[in-house]
Amino acid sequence: MLTKKELVWMIIVIIIMEFIILFPLPEKMNILIILVPIIIIFTSVFAKKIASGFFNIKIEHKIWEFQRYGFYRRSILKKPFPIGLIFAILLSIISLGMIRSFLFLQFESENIPEKRILKKRGLKRKLEINDSDLGLTAAWGFYSLLVLALIGSIIKFPDLARYSIFYGIWNLLPVGQLDGTKLFFGSLFNWIMLVVFYIIALLIIFI
Repeated sequence: MLTKKELVWMIIVIIIMEFIILFPLPEKMNILIILVPIIIIFTSVFAKKIASGFFNIKIEHKIWEFQRYGFYRRSILKKPFPIGLIFAILLSIISLGMIRSFLFLQFESENIPEKRILKKRGLKRKLEINDSDLGLTAAWGFYSLLVLALIGSIIKFPDLARYSIFYGIWNLLPVGQLDGTKLFFGSLFNWIMLVVFYIIALLIIFI
């Protein structure tokens, strides 16, 4: 289900996320907090992997990349810049841990036309990937994080609940090729609904 490259990126992201959560190192902490990035990343990724099968696409996660810096055709870097490796760490260090960004991963998709034909979904446009396929696949990742936050609250693991919400909120941003962008253009209704859910969850956390 996971490719070797995908697994490597996930491990790297988990290590970066561990650093961001623990920087600066608190005097007192729950040792179980080191499990939080592992649980969040694997839950989000596998939820989208499962969803992709329903929408007849194959997805592979990799580090968030920045390539286009303008609207003109020439406004493209020759090689994508792995902003997901650098942005979150720099922001955390510069802010002395006050701002924790969790923008790490994006996913690329590949059509599975054979599955579409077998499912007899009818319209010709459904033989190709459309924005709703990508948007709804991304949505599964966001909904899984809300469920994870609820589980964290039920089992009295506040760090899991809190960082699941933080991770989701950051990735809802419709920037670049993040999941938030795919959801925004693929299913605006779900994007708006999830923004509302996450804002409510955030308020509950701080209250």
